Formats: sequence, C-alpha cells, structure tokens
Amino acid sequence: MKETLQFLVELQELEDSLRSLTQMRKRRESLEIENAETLEFFETMLTEREAALSEVSTFCKEKNSEIEEAEGNARRARSRLSQIKSQRELTALNKELDTARRTNLARSEELAKLTEQLEASQTDYEKKKAEHAALVEAMADTQKALTESIDAAEVAANDQRTRQVEIKKQVDRTLVSRFERILRGRDGSAVVLMNNETCSACRMNVSPQVYIRLQRMETIENCDHCKRLLVFRAVLEESTSA
Repeated sequence: MKETLQFLVELQELEDSLRSLTQMRKRRESLEIENAETLEFFETMLTEREAALSEVSTFCKEKNSEIEEAEGNARRARSRLSQIKSQRELTALNKELDTARRTNLARSEELAKLTEQLEASQTDYEKKKAEHAALVEAMADTQKALTESIDAAEVAANDQRTRQVEIKKQVDRTLVSRFERILRGRDGSAVVLMNNETCSACRMNVSPQVYIRLQRMETIENCDHCKRLLVFRAVLEESTSA
C-alpha cells in the first residue's frame, strides 16, 4: 500500500510538471499578444509625438522666415530715410518702422515660445524613444527566458510521460481510473499531501476515522469534502527514509 501511495504522489508530481509546461506555453502566447498590443500602442504614441515635433519645427522655421522678411523690410524702409523730403513722409516712415518693430517683437516672442516648446518636445520624444527601446529589450529578454524554460520543460516532458506510463502499469487499473477521474474533475489536482487533519486542497478537516486510517497507511482514502486522494506526508516520508 505504501508503494501505491508513493506512486500516486509521483503521478501527481508528474502531472503538475506537465501542467506547468502547458501553462507556460499559454503564458508565452498571451505574452506575445500583450507585447504586440503594448508595442503597437507605444509606436503609435511615438508616431504622434514625432508628427507634433515636426509640426512645431515647421512653425519655428515659418516664424524665423517671417522675422527675417520683416527685418529685411525694416532695413529697406530705413534706407529710404535719405530720400525723405517732407515731415509727412518722415512721420509715415517712422510709423512704418514702429509697426515693423512691434510686429517683429511679437514674432520674436512667439518664436521663443515655439523654440522652448520644440526643445521640450524633443526632450520628451527622445525620452520616449529610450523607453521604447528599453521596453523592446525587456520584452525580448522575458520571452527568451520563458522560451528557454519551455524548451527545458519539453525535454523533461518526454521522460515524464514515459514515467507516467510505467507507473500506471504498476498500479491497479481501477485506482488509475479513479485518479484520472478526480484529476479531470479537480483541475489537475487528484492527490493531496496532508500535514495534519486538514486537507490542504479544500482546507476542510477530514473525519477522525479517515485521519487515523491515513496515518496507518493501509487504505486509499478520499477527502470527505473535495474527494481528492489523501496521503499523510509525515508517514510517507518516514516510510521513504526507512
């Protein structure tokens, strides 16, 4: 009986390992989808910021051109001073120069603000690009590590499946069927190692009679509540060490 219980525990351990492999595969698929969605969002954001950066840069160039054009007009206007023949012409020219000066001052202030905005946008864009590069690298590292774990688990899985077949040949067919039925009905958990009178799976206490029989290790016992197969850890370990 002790050997049978040991086989059941080993079957459960093998099942846990194989289930872990399945979960890792699903996790990798999920991770690939999540990463693709995250990168798509990030790259869209970068494209939008790049477009905004280009727009501000264009505004700056346009404003510079306007200022240069206004300064050229002012220089030409000042060059006409030698041709002034009346106070009226001088007043008109001074008014033109004053208007040009005020317009240029306003444009220069706008340019300063645009330049400040451009510098801030450029800094933010470079920061986001660096974050994107770091994110891509971190995602690649995570996927690589997960893939390596899966590859290693797949190599071990072949031996584990072979061992499952070997064990099932040595265990009563009825008990194997019982194990597999509980396995399907309890999300892959058919055998529970207990440390005391509490089932560690459903957290419920077994009856005193079941608890006594577990310690004797003479029968196959089910949890009164979740129906999983129970094995008393301490007695089994004593048996194994002996």
